[in-house]
Amino acid sequence: MSKKPKNTVPILLKAVDILEAIAQGRVDTSTRSLATALKIPQSTCYRILQSFVSKDWLRSVPGGGHEISFGIMPLLDSFANHELLVGTVRAPLNTLARETGLTVKMSIRQGSNAVTIFRAESPKATSVNVRLGSKFHLSLGSSGAIFLSQLGAAEVAALIANAPVECWAYQKESNVHARINSVKKHGYAMDMGSYRRQLNAISAPLVLANGQVIAAVTIIGFGNDFLGKRDQIKDELLYTVGGCNRLVAGLHLRGGLNALAP
Repeated sequence: MSKKPKNTVPILLKAVDILEAIAQGRVDTSTRSLATALKIPQSTCYRILQSFVSKDWLRSVPGGGHEISFGIMPLLDSFANHELLVGTVRAPLNTLARETGLTVKMSIRQGSNAVTIFRAESPKATSVNVRLGSKFHLSLGSSGAIFLSQLGAAEVAALIANAPVECWAYQKESNVHARINSVKKHGYAMDMGSYRRQLNAISAPLVLANGQVIAAVTIIGFGNDFLGKRDQIKDELLYTVGGCNRLVAGLHLRGGLNALAP
């Protein structure tokens, strides 16, 4: 069961715990079993379950259990688009990782952060481990510069001004602007250690047919991986992302072309 952070609504956290337990199939999904497993009063558990059933987020099944219902699907439309995006570019990004021996990831913008939604593993025994769902502030790294390059000066300044203090451990504000300018001028950004000193990364934008930047594709490795090969790695990234952009241009998204906009 999830830990209860401060400034939250306890009953909502209990409801989320119930949804997670049912979705993940961790326990028997009857009211009594869920209440016992999640340490929720049975009467409260019953009311939460019936509330979800009334909204068609859950459905009752024979034997007294519950399962996720299709009524919850409209909430997942944006994720369906991201799944479609990942499925469209998975093969070329896996090929890029295999041929360069480096880890490749794809990130989207979520507010002031870049969030990893896909990774292609390096074939090397020792490589950079990128966790799906990991996020960091846009002022950090090469992928953040991809999204910052699409914003006006005032919005960029506000994001930088509100960046967490740890963003400035290995860089200055001028480094952030240099990466933004590189995206605008050359179509890519390099980061040689402003996020983590031992890591190097190069990012390029994934663009819809209307010119909307929807994601950043990043190739990442240790400093030694890039020695004497930085330009070659950059060219391979840009070649692959160019092909991905041609594939993405033909996507039919729920909600139209702006459905994946940050």
